[in-house]
Amino acid sequence: QLQHLYRKEPAVPSPITIEELVQVAKRTVKTVSVPPMSIVELYGALLFKQLIVQHDFNTSEEKSECTLDPRWMKLSSQSSEVEQGVLPMPIYTAVRHFLGTDDNNPDNAEDHRYQWFEFNPYEVGSIDHGMWIPSWAFGRPMVNGKEQFRIGETHFGSIMGMVASAFCASVKAMVMEFYMAVPGAVRSAMDPLLDRFERETETSHIIPPYTLYNPFFKTTEQPSQENSDGKQAELEGTPFLSLMDAGLENNLPFAPLLRPERGVDVLICLDSSANIDIMPWFARAEAWASEHGVERWPWGARPWTADPLRPSKAEIEMSRGTLKSTKKVVEKVEDRVKHKNMRCVIFDHPLAPMPDKFSKERKLDPTISVLYLPLLPNPKFRDSDFDPAAADFCATFNDKWTAEQVDMLADLTSLNFSQEIERIRAAVKKAYERKRAFRMYREA
Repeated sequence: QLQHLYRKEPAVPSPITIEELVQVAKRTVKTVSVPPMSIVELYGALLFKQLIVQHDFNTSEEKSECTLDPRWMKLSSQSSEVEQGVLPMPIYTAVRHFLGTDDNNPDNAEDHRYQWFEFNPYEVGSIDHGMWIPSWAFGRPMVNGKEQFRIGETHFGSIMGMVASAFCASVKAMVMEFYMAVPGAVRSAMDPLLDRFERETETSHIIPPYTLYNPFFKTTEQPSQENSDGKQAELEGTPFLSLMDAGLENNLPFAPLLRPERGVDVLICLDSSANIDIMPWFARAEAWASEHGVERWPWGARPWTADPLRPSKAEIEMSRGTLKSTKKVVEKVEDRVKHKNMRCVIFDHPLAPMPDKFSKERKLDPTISVLYLPLLPNPKFRDSDFDPAAADFCATFNDKWTAEQVDMLADLTSLNFSQEIERIRAAVKKAYERKRAFRMYREA
């Protein structure tokens, strides 16, 4: 009985050692797929250190002191600044290069396209797929909407690197930078080679884009209930998501602002593109608006008459159909921009017919006013000879800037904006009055 009453207690397990913990971690990592490391993350860390971390030099101790507001470490934390009115609503954009195959293999790519993604302090998602998640969930390993293990929200520095990763451009985009800089005779010699390897250069990226866990990933056992068009099922079928600078599709990010639920009436876009007068940004925006049913787009809006170099078939068809009815108008606009120092082009009504797909179910809503401010030289600038198109440091793939160069571009942009401020105010007022007139007409 005494032996029964005082039976030996089970031995208490010894605490886990560091070596055992490392072995467990190794076994766990082997069973879990991890996104590959990317140079984009390193680039984002450098951007974050330079632009977000504040450096104060202490002259008495001759050393630099760094301070960081922790709210900038996460995208979702920026919501407090927005709600208090300290900062405007930030919207960051990136694109995914979908190659038209289930495995996104460039060797099998036949119908590749760029898909837009938007990031703001409240939600992250795909504009083309219509799928959204809270910002705090972005970057977490999710399967069927459940987090697999805790790694936290993606650091904002990684997002900065992702949305600014122009160096992840396709081989064709990189070749085009050289193509635009050489004489016409050299271009003619390059054309047959580019035609031969068109598909391969469009779908290949020398530097891979930023890859992270896909928060929309679902297993085949739980498919989406709203995937009749196949778009959502395609996004849900891959565990990883690869994203890059949205400027590789369009340097003017119209897409997130054209979401109908935002109800945007005026778009003010400052274009700082290289080779600005031959870029197909408006043609691509118009094609995107047509594909996504944006009826209020100012159809036919074009600030430049020149055709882009080596345009796609869709861009050729869009430009031909538009320029037939708008050529004279565009020529006048371009003359005023290039020779009369006009630095704001206003498109507040359609210049070309609306696509046929909208004619049957057209809604009575005013056209979106697009105010286009190109970054061009200004004779009134402190350095009247400064031309961003000719400056070497303004090249697309230049990643080394001095403070003076940044200030020079910012000051030129500010001067061009200030010069056109009265026309901008008048355009905003006109858009308000027009919207009010439409509302009163519907209520009458």
